[in-house]
Amino acid sequence: MMEGYIKLSRKFFSNDMWNEARTFSSCEAWLDLIQSARFEATPRMESIGGREVSYTRGQYPASIRFLSKRWKWSERKVRTFLAFLRRENMITLSKEQGMNVITLVKYNEYNGSESDTVSDTSNDTMSDINIIQEINNLRMQVTQLMTQVATQQVTHPAKEPEKRHTGDTKQIKEKNIIKETTTNVVAKKDAAKAATLSRKESFYQSLVPYVSQYPKEMIRAFFDYWSELNKSETKMRYELEKTWELPRRLATWASREKVPSKTDVGIVLKDNSPGKYKKGW
Repeated sequence: MMEGYIKLSRKFFSNDMWNEARTFSSCEAWLDLIQSARFEATPRMESIGGREVSYTRGQYPASIRFLSKRWKWSERKVRTFLAFLRRENMITLSKEQGMNVITLVKYNEYNGSESDTVSDTSNDTMSDINIIQEINNLRMQVTQLMTQVATQQVTHPAKEPEKRHTGDTKQIKEKNIIKETTTNVVAKKDAAKAATLSRKESFYQSLVPYVSQYPKEMIRAFFDYWSELNKSETKMRYELEKTWELPRRLATWASREKVPSKTDVGIVLKDNSPGKYKKGW
């Protein structure tokens, strides 16, 4: 039978059979990543190896050395396996926090709600764009803009002209004033845009906990609409509202779209055919 899916209780991973000492197979290592990734939608901050590491749903912070001991593999084999998963677009790796944070690309497909049908589960992804990747993109834009602003604000002492007529000196001063004014205006615009993008990232982050309550497509549409910038790129649409309560806005949006809420439980392994165990989960 090539269709259907298997629901595997998380209690399975507390069973003695799973926890017995052994060298993991590649399939077991992949399943271990799925069950180890954070299930809750709310971000978590944890102290690991003396570093404060933040991660959220579908993410798993783990060093090469840790996975090597856990799976009874050599560190080289762990790196090769993770590289394979990256090439197959099954995971992404981030080292921005000083530690490997593994993100499972299709994590939501492996974790469905109790009432999901086969089609619900297979369609319950974010069209190859997930919240974590979007937040990382926003952070990168903010960092680039702030670096640009800092560079523009660095002033270099001008060389004193040796001997110039009064008219020449006045003309040079005027040019310097114009140049300085232009630089300040550009820097202020970039700083304002960076601040807006930073707030946009915070707005995106505030929606993460609701991914388990509403369909991800709805959350994406909600974010795209309310994060639209004004002409000056200094405010988002929702910031122009006189009142704003996120839970109520989401409930109203869902009501208008006639979208039912949901609660995620368990792990769903779709299509247990051998062919699916090779790649492209």
